[in-house]
Amino acid sequence: MPDSTTCSGGSSPNRRRHHKRRREGRRNSFLRCALFCAYIFSPAQNEMSISSLISSPISVSDAFMQPLPTTQCRLHRQKNNILLVATEPNIDTDTLQKSTLEKMTVKELKSYMTDNNILIPRGEASNLKLKKNIVDFIWSRLNNNDDDSSTPITSSPKEAAPTTSSDDAAPKTNNRTKRPIGTRMPPLPESSPTSNNDNNNDSTYKLTPKDRIVLEVLDRYPPLHEAIVDACSIDSVLSEGITADNIEHCELNSLTYNVPPGIGENDMRHQYHPMLANATQTDMDVVFVGTASCSPGVTRGVSCTAIRLNWRNNREFDQVMNGGQRNKHDPQDQQRASTGGTWLFDAGESTQLSVQRTSSIKPGKISKIFITHCHGDHSFGLPGLLCLMGTDRDRDAPPVEIYGPEGLRMWLRVAIRYSVSRVVPPYRVHELMDVPMAPEWEEGHRRNGRFYYQLKSEGRKGMKWGTKGLAGEDSSSWISRAPMVNMEPNKDFGEIHGGQDIYPVYDHPKSTDGAPVWEVLDDGGVSVFAAPMSHGVPCLGYVVQEDDRPGRLMPENVMPVIERNRKELVESGVRNPMKLMALVKNLPVGGSYTFPDGTVLNQEDVVEPPGKGRKVVICGDTADCRALEGLAQDCDVLIHEATNTFLPGVDKEGTLRLVTRDAKIHGHSTPFMAGDFAKRVRAKRLVLNHFSARYKGDQSIESLTIMTRMERQAMKACELPENAVACAWDFMVLPVPRN
Repeated sequence: MPDSTTCSGGSSPNRRRHHKRRREGRRNSFLRCALFCAYIFSPAQNEMSISSLISSPISVSDAFMQPLPTTQCRLHRQKNNILLVATEPNIDTDTLQKSTLEKMTVKELKSYMTDNNILIPRGEASNLKLKKNIVDFIWSRLNNNDDDSSTPITSSPKEAAPTTSSDDAAPKTNNRTKRPIGTRMPPLPESSPTSNNDNNNDSTYKLTPKDRIVLEVLDRYPPLHEAIVDACSIDSVLSEGITADNIEHCELNSLTYNVPPGIGENDMRHQYHPMLANATQTDMDVVFVGTASCSPGVTRGVSCTAIRLNWRNNREFDQVMNGGQRNKHDPQDQQRASTGGTWLFDAGESTQLSVQRTSSIKPGKISKIFITHCHGDHSFGLPGLLCLMGTDRDRDAPPVEIYGPEGLRMWLRVAIRYSVSRVVPPYRVHELMDVPMAPEWEEGHRRNGRFYYQLKSEGRKGMKWGTKGLAGEDSSSWISRAPMVNMEPNKDFGEIHGGQDIYPVYDHPKSTDGAPVWEVLDDGGVSVFAAPMSHGVPCLGYVVQEDDRPGRLMPENVMPVIERNRKELVESGVRNPMKLMALVKNLPVGGSYTFPDGTVLNQEDVVEPPGKGRKVVICGDTADCRALEGLAQDCDVLIHEATNTFLPGVDKEGTLRLVTRDAKIHGHSTPFMAGDFAKRVRAKRLVLNHFSARYKGDQSIESLTIMTRMERQAMKACELPENAVACAWDFMVLPVPRN
């Protein structure tokens, strides 16, 4: 590979090739102008050939004495030849041929252009990304070339050789057949035959990839299908609906229809999306309050995800534990009863508005808030949300526990104190200290931030997490300056003492590549862990882990034995023999109990095996979640961001590789990246969120088509079925069933 570096004033192969192309371009341009002028002003332009133009040129004065020709002239460059074509004025063409073009796929259209030497002028390639533009371009070229009597005139750009007869020189053999441009409209694939049989004129419409995904979306969501059919005026659509036979006549992009109403659990996607179609209510669910990135929009709010722990509403727990009675003296039961409420993860701008739009979230029930990082689309809504919670909360209620990276406590204290917000409820902030930057982020001068993503470092094995980006490293950063702010907590503004500084564990058994792990809390059978993400600022991902549940008692195996021994048990001093059910249930593994009649009940015979606790993983903004890989194994729900992707036909420029590169540079992911991580951790379900503002979240056909395509991309990477992958929408409620 030649070296592209050159000294000042020197030359290189690249520079020489550049000057050579410029010289050839000037030479070709001069020849084009000469041939064009000679042909236009020639009195016998229809009978002229390129050899006559060059061997017997006419003078400029004679040329200007001739009248202007009535024919049109077109010059075309093909490789090293100049094709000069004389054509008659445009004539109309049968519209059936354009419809044939519209039935072809983009790949077939490009192949058709190549086979028929329809070349793209310089600078026009960027405008030919969509199928409609390609069809219009080919159609315009075919109309300009539609003349049976025109003849191409060919010349070499360097030197036009005089014509020679076959007697003077042997003809050169050329096995490649070139169709002269301008002589005739090229035949279209599967063009209408010349037969007079009318039945042969009915060609079958070939579905495009876009048609297939639209039909799939309409089949999945019947209310949307009905709304579009009602707005359509085509008879076949009104009678049969949109099918593969009539979709070619439906102009969905220009059709005005009423989008099905409903938000939250009344959204039609809750009923028809494969992930939620057969879902049942449980005592744990996930509510997606906001699913956009950057800034809130009309159809999506910014990042906010809630986990509802409805332990107190768990009737099954009450009925099964201890033979149908809750043991008030069991510490585990007491913790289970007191644990619950709503845990919020991130509170982006306008979260307080989004919370009021859904009945799934009660501000007074929010007990804990977790912040992943300091960016505004994840934290700007926190002060306003606290003010909203204060209006619907008793001042004597337990304080709201807030967790987040270092620097959050002083930032929130300043924001509330500056705005004199005395309505906030009691709260305290626990900071996760020493959150490092990922090894692939290097310090440098960049407009977007202090760190930038180093592409050459990604995927490098052996890269260990260190102490890059910690407080004190940059004296001007907020986390370095916050401890110097002289402002103490004040209960008049809600903040109370007791906030902890939680430091990481570097030798945690589930740590990956030396990444630190934070044991955030252990609250009544539910634990929360955190690990660092690969983002432009210190960022965290959280894992909510439910403890394994003890096996349920099988009363049908115990009650007959108790009834058979009731008299003997009462005589031995057991006033209520039914209490033995709790004793038998709490037997240690391998233990047994012997009744008066000699019956022995083993623990494994009367108690079901322990149930594995549920696990929900919430990734923050990230270009790589590898630090969570150990903690997230076999998770029930993986919530992963998918800010951007490349969709052919929607994105006019770029490729998947370039979009992926741009996403990583900004510390974000694509559906393919999310699916790859879901496959590595063996996630049971994958939910994508944190979409770019250009991806709408409503129930329109455009939005649902794009979201379905993004789901397909993630499914391809993670190999999960369609009922296990979803693109989240605002106020989506996802139950997390027990294992």
